[in-house]
Parts: sequence; C-alpha cells; structure tokens
Amino acid sequence: MKKIFAAIFTIMLLQAQVSAVTLPEGTVIVVQPQREIDADEVKEGGTVNFHVLQPVKVNGQVVIKSGTEVIAQVVKKKNNFILGIPGEIQVNNFQILTSDNEIIRLRGSIIDKGDSKYWAHVGWFFLLPLLFVKGNDGKIPVNTSHTLYTMENIEL
Repeated sequence: MKKIFAAIFTIMLLQAQVSAVTLPEGTVIVVQPQREIDADEVKEGGTVNFHVLQPVKVNGQVVIKSGTEVIAQVVKKKNNFILGIPGEIQVNNFQILTSDNEIIRLRGSIIDKGDSKYWAHVGWFFLLPLLFVKGNDGKIPVNTSHTLYTMENIEL
C-alpha cells in the first residue's frame, strides 16, 4: 500500500513539474490604459488601471490572457498652469496579480507632458489676458499601447 501511495505521489510531482512554466525576465508585455489618465484627475502615489493588450505565450502556451488587469502607480504628477506651463504625468511600478496570487512585476515607465504654450510668457506683456493661458495637461490616452518587460523569472 505504501508503494502505491509513493508511486501516485511521484506521478503527481512529475505532472506538476511538467505543467510548471517559467515566464522569463525581460518578457514583453503590451498594456493599454482602461480609460484616459489625466494628471488633473489622479493623485501622486495613487493607482491607475491598465490591461494586457496581447496574450503572453511561453512555448505556445498562454500564460497571461489578453484583458488581464495591470495596476500601476502614479509616481509624478504636475498640473498645468497659467503662463502656458504644461502638466505632466508619470506612471510606474506596474504589477499583474495572477489567478494563483503571484505578483508579476513589470519594468517600464509611461510619461506624458502636455504641450506648452510658452508664447503666452512673452505675449502677456502686450496683451494681459494671455497671462491666463494654460499649457495642456499631461494625459495618457485610452487608445495607446505601451511596452513593458517582466523584471524577473516567474514560475507559473
């Protein structure tokens, strides 16, 4: 009886080893914001949501499905201001939480700086209302894709 249990246990271990897949460091993950991310609408240190745009495969096996949620942190935010000063946003610290509660950390950063309207700096000397012209906001549009990379080997 002990030999039968030992054999069954050995077979189960072998199957577990065969089904384990390693997601290598540097694997490309393409993400897209779930909605437009506007510097005026987020807080520095807060989180924003992205999703995986294309399925990630290892040896032909899908290990991360398209649509999987990716959470990121707003690490820098600057609101636009009068005198044509533009806004800016930087998002970093990307993470995917797998169904097995594994955390996959991703390397990469997304930065957007709004267009400046520095002509307002000079123009307000001649026309006072130009003093109140704001630069554009830092925004990450919803329809943009961004390439990130896994930071380490992950056993899935």
